[in-house]
Amino acid sequence: MASTLHSLVARAPRQLASVDGFRNQTPGFPPTSGKGALLKGGRYNPPGSFPTVYLCSTRACTVAELTRSATQQGLRIADMLPRELWEISTVEPVVLLDLTDPATLRHLSLTHSNLVRDDLQTTQQIGQAAFDTECQAIRGPSATGIDIVYAVFPEKLQSALQATLIETWTAPAQL
Repeated sequence: MASTLHSLVARAPRQLASVDGFRNQTPGFPPTSGKGALLKGGRYNPPGSFPTVYLCSTRACTVAELTRSATQQGLRIADMLPRELWEISTVEPVVLLDLTDPATLRHLSLTHSNLVRDDLQTTQQIGQAAFDTECQAIRGPSATGIDIVYAVFPEKLQSALQATLIETWTAPAQL
């Protein structure tokens, strides 16, 4: 299945689009490096594979992703704080694999549920295939059910990502 999926992703339709989104993270780390995802992996990159910067399309999605992460780790939101909220954008349009497009999902023989389940094997295979081809980013549904997420591959970009610190969350009421 992995080689078939890789081949399908390599031939999947692409879009040229700007990416603008939000991410939360522990203070003190560069928000555009993707090194945390490189080490631990994420939805669209296996551990130890390649740097990936994960973004949410909205602030609400960012809060939902933080809440989901805390729940998965058996923590309270307060245990995850402080967190920084960053707005991050591409300087120029990027080549994007759009997994929110029904035609792309049909091409890949996938459904929305394949992309949001807790088992990351399929999505990590998609991410690896996208990274191996000319893709610079992936757009997909958030596993929280709220809005859209982006996986941006900083090594593939012609220009560095732009990042602006929006706020620092020190208490759950700030979310």
